[in-house]
Amino acid sequence: MQMTREETKWHGDEDTKGGWYVLAHGDEYFTSRHSRIEFVSFEYRISSLAWLRGRITKSVDVELAELRAHRKSGAHRVPGWEGESDLMLDESETVLDTDVRQISAGVIVVAAIAALESLMNQMLNQPNDERVHKAGFTQKARELAARWSAVIDRTELDEHISWLRERRNSFAHRLIDDVDRQWRTSTPPWNFDDEMAGETLARASAVAWILEAGWEHYLGAQGRFTGI
Repeated sequence: MQMTREETKWHGDEDTKGGWYVLAHGDEYFTSRHSRIEFVSFEYRISSLAWLRGRITKSVDVELAELRAHRKSGAHRVPGWEGESDLMLDESETVLDTDVRQISAGVIVVAAIAALESLMNQMLNQPNDERVHKAGFTQKARELAARWSAVIDRTELDEHISWLRERRNSFAHRLIDDVDRQWRTSTPPWNFDDEMAGETLARASAVAWILEAGWEHYLGAQGRFTGI
């Protein structure tokens, strides 16, 4: 007998989030209302990123706890190299709590936007849309918003797109140590952390909801079946 999705959520082991399978991790963010392949693919990507976010956060927390336990017990110290041992432990803690957390959050930002761009490209299906495929994230969103202005809240869409774009660009610049000093001083000091990763998934999903409404409107106008 085949299990329902609700049943499969809780059929797992200790390596899953409360026994959930990977796809269930995305349920709090995005579930396609019409089950069209374009949006199901996006749903899978968001679920994967939500799973990755949880696993990275848990892994960092566990390793930090282990390092702090070593510090308390002194198990990390090599006889004759106590100072160096302490320094290496300090540096490991710092890297985990800063670089690893920041890079993992930034990767989720970049990957979520890439998932949205892939989704947009599939809906940019007009004869001359190849040029828009090569355009940036913002231009693609604007093009679709213009086409579906009757059903899209342009203000809400623009706010989400701007938030996502600014943080993606900020992350890219942070990876370049010799970035223009003027750019650094004009950019807000955002914290690339688990909270930002979660908000990124929520905002990317909000954009997908908006796009799904526009896509269904377009298909309906074409006389095509509007899904389930």
